[in-house]
Parts: sequence; structure tokens; C-alpha cells
Amino acid sequence: MKCAAILTLSLAACHAPGASHEDGAPGNYIQAIRGSKVEFEMVWVESAELWVGKHEVTWDEYLLYCDFEQDNGIPPGADGVTKPSKPLDWTPYDRDWGAGQRPAVGMSWNAAQKYCAWLSANTGVTYRLPTEKEWEIFAGPRPTDMQSIITQAWCAENSNERTQEVGQKPPNANGLHDVLGNLWEYCANPYSANDVEQGVLRGGSWQQPAASIDPDERLAFDYDWTLRDPNYPPGVWWIPDGPHLGFRIVCTTASMP
Repeated sequence: MKCAAILTLSLAACHAPGASHEDGAPGNYIQAIRGSKVEFEMVWVESAELWVGKHEVTWDEYLLYCDFEQDNGIPPGADGVTKPSKPLDWTPYDRDWGAGQRPAVGMSWNAAQKYCAWLSANTGVTYRLPTEKEWEIFAGPRPTDMQSIITQAWCAENSNERTQEVGQKPPNANGLHDVLGNLWEYCANPYSANDVEQGVLRGGSWQQPAASIDPDERLAFDYDWTLRDPNYPPGVWWIPDGPHLGFRIVCTTASMP
């Protein structure tokens, strides 16, 4: 199914992955999650040649995957894709900041990848984490002055010491919100070839001063963030000291059914 050129006012009516403009170029689309009323928008970034989540993955989206009640209400069920256990009460999954349209926080690199597998099975479209190279392309260059960073990013100066709902700040040049600030975002590749289990994150978070937020900065996953997890091995699903960790998803034209 092909959609006409997607305009802001008509976007909600177009739910076809791989939607195209009238000239045949890929366009933005809205993806529904089966078994729910939750939808999210994917933005075509021509320079990266892939669709990118307009926002970081929100709690509205991520909690459908978690399915803490184990009722398997959202396909696929627990028998199809491994789902995370519920975090311990002393580390509330939402940090008591609220869920909904705030970005999901504190999951492991493994959990972010497993969410992509679950979402792919649910939708029939292959979603994944971006590579660092892809992330760099859709993030674009660093804003030229400090005020521009504060305007575009949730950072130490304006975050009220917590995440904020996605989409409130102006998007970057590629139409993406919160690529800088709000949460560090997992990428698909490891931090280095020396430890393929150590994730890497990009973009900065609500914790950082604007002066230190730079799209060129790489953050290596710190295993000390898992030390308060009493499970063994620790950090399989949740990172107790990871209130700054999140992710967004991408897909390519080859991923379309």
C-alpha cells in the first residue's frame, strides 16, 4: 500500500510502513502496535537512508513489551519472545517520575535489543537499534551555541533533574526530537572490539550541563551501574543506576514486509 505525500495534517491517517511521497521517495509513517491503541511515528532520514523513531521509545510503548502481569495480552506472548522481569520495588522502573509519554529509562542493552525483536514480531516490520554511524548521521552536527542546545535538549539547566515527555523540544534538522539530551541512547554496536558485551550510548542526558552535550561524545556502559542489582548475573534486564539510559529505533527499506 502506498500513501500520498505525508502532510502534517494528514499524517495520522497514514499507517503503512514504507509510505512514499508522490515522487516515489520514502516518507514518514505511523506504526501501530497490535493488541493496543499505541502508535509511534517513524521519520525518513534521507542522508542515513533509513527510518528513525521520531522520539525515544516511550513507556507507553515499552511497557507493552514488559507485560508485567504476564497475561500475554499484547502479541507476541511470552512464549514467543523473552520479556523482562519486573524491577524490584526499591528501584521503580519509572523512578517515580511518571510513565506515559516520558521516555523509557533504565533498561539494559540486552533489553533494548530484545524489545526490538518483540516489536518486529508484533508488527511484521524489522526494527533495530541504530549503529553509531547511523546515529551520527541522523543526529547531525552540534548546535552552534549554548542557547541552541538548551532550546533543543533536556539537560541539567532545564530538566528539573528528571526525564521529560518526548516531543516538547524543537526537532533537529532531520525532524527528530530529543536526539540530544533527555536520555543517552543505546547503539547496536559495542563500545569497542575488546568487549563485545559492553554497550555504547550517544547523545547525552538530562543529567548533563549543556556545555558537555555533544553528538560526538561516546559513553561506554559502566558495569558499576548494575552493582545494586541482587540478581545474578546482574543487569540482564534493568540497570539500577541507569536513570540516564534509553534508546530509539530504526528500520530500513529492506526491513519492510
